[in-house]
Amino acid sequence: MELIFIEGVSGVGKTTMAASLAAELLSRKRLVREYIEFDYTNPIDFYCTAYLHYDEYEQLCEKYGSFACDIQQNAISAGKAMLVRYYDGDTPLYDEPLLSELSRYEFCYNPKRLISFGTYSAAYGYVWKCFAESLINQYDYLIFDGSLLHHPINDMLRNYHVSKEQALCHVKGLLNALGVVKRRIIYLKSSDIGEQLIKVRSDRGENPPTGDDIHFWMTRYEYDMSVLDALNEDYQIYDVSNNGLNDAQKQILNSFDLPML
Repeated sequence: MELIFIEGVSGVGKTTMAASLAAELLSRKRLVREYIEFDYTNPIDFYCTAYLHYDEYEQLCEKYGSFACDIQQNAISAGKAMLVRYYDGDTPLYDEPLLSELSRYEFCYNPKRLISFGTYSAAYGYVWKCFAESLINQYDYLIFDGSLLHHPINDMLRNYHVSKEQALCHVKGLLNALGVVKRRIIYLKSSDIGEQLIKVRSDRGENPPTGDDIHFWMTRYEYDMSVLDALNEDYQIYDVSNNGLNDAQKQILNSFDLPML
């Protein structure tokens, strides 16, 4: 089994690449599972997930007894706390007022109650370690859309204003938690981040990026490069500028040991 991390700043085509790569690998008779953004079944990535100390978790289950089984099914241990998912994509997993109560304990995205950075990083690492220990050879490849760099570093920058050294320490911890599990890091880049963002947001029917948006993602790229360069890990960078996503996919597939169609 091999884990494949598709990384890159916003708008470079990570989700598109993850989906198309999974489809192509399946066509080559490989067993593949992909986890794209907002997939609440992703075992190592989090959005709309509450961080609850054990006493808070127990009190919540007792308070909302009729939902206790659902809460437990959507909860995973994070060492000294429990993580409880409360959305599946755009679909809430609970009714009010439980939904709003869980959102007050949000773990990653604009948290209302910010836990310490050390606690955040330790919880993440614990989950990744448990994930690695639970792996079985059910698939040839597990593909993750932004789970190693993209989402964690976004959270760390926006919530904790971390340095590059702190970001590196966190990512190293995640990779160390995987132990000897085979992995591959694929980074998609664009020669003009601002232009790429403008194009993608226009294609999606979204508002154009502001100057602050472009500055943030240029900073993100610098963080990504700093972290990747300091890791003791192999990684490949593919330029997707000028609609180069298809060419990048072909290059990536050529790096796999796959049977001919």
